[in-house]
Amino acid sequence: MQIILQKPKLKVIDAQTQRFLRNIGAHSVILDLLCEDEDGARINVEMQKTDDDDHVKRVRFNSSNIDTTFTEKGLDYKDFPDIYVIFISKFDMFLEGKTIYHAGIFLRETGTIINDGIHRIFVNCAVDDGSDIAELMQYFKNSTGKNNKFPKLSDRVSYFKESKEGADAMTQVVEEYANKKVLERDKETAKLFLQNGASVELVKKSIPTLSVEFIEKLNLQLTTVEQ
Repeated sequence: MQIILQKPKLKVIDAQTQRFLRNIGAHSVILDLLCEDEDGARINVEMQKTDDDDHVKRVRFNSSNIDTTFTEKGLDYKDFPDIYVIFISKFDMFLEGKTIYHAGIFLRETGTIINDGIHRIFVNCAVDDGSDIAELMQYFKNSTGKNNKFPKLSDRVSYFKESKEGADAMTQVVEEYANKKVLERDKETAKLFLQNGASVELVKKSIPTLSVEFIEKLNLQLTTVEQ
């Protein structure tokens, strides 16, 4: 993030992987990585291998969910924290031959840029323009050897790829990630069941990974929304 945002002194005070943002009655989202810096800005980093959807709208949806989830009630609009969405892909999404793109809003008639506090940054591994960002993307892509420009990153890559302790830790992370994905899928399935009139008992019997307490709470929330 220091390199991509060109903020070498950036300090992250909180970081959460696979951060689930639930929307009762609407589309929920799982963020690959959500961070907060020392100035209160939220930074979402997404990684995408395949060009299989409208990822520009995905960035739009992520930023709007971060706003609604984390903005304090009663806060004046002028005090809203900035949001950065960094979308890293294996492909050049815009086919403009750049490693990094900064997208924003502007006045079509004059070209004047409007700062709404949302920073949309698209980075890819497909284009190598010789910049530090491009070198970082190529390292992400290949993940081999020591790179003195990114010593902490390459040290961690070596640890996970070359040591037994790192391999064991990575295996555990993958298993936890898979279990979390299954759990979130089950929660969405339970929501569909309840919306279609299934009882709490039937949902619990069909989806044993969920507790009765969670299903009852979800059912209450859905009923409240409908009313």
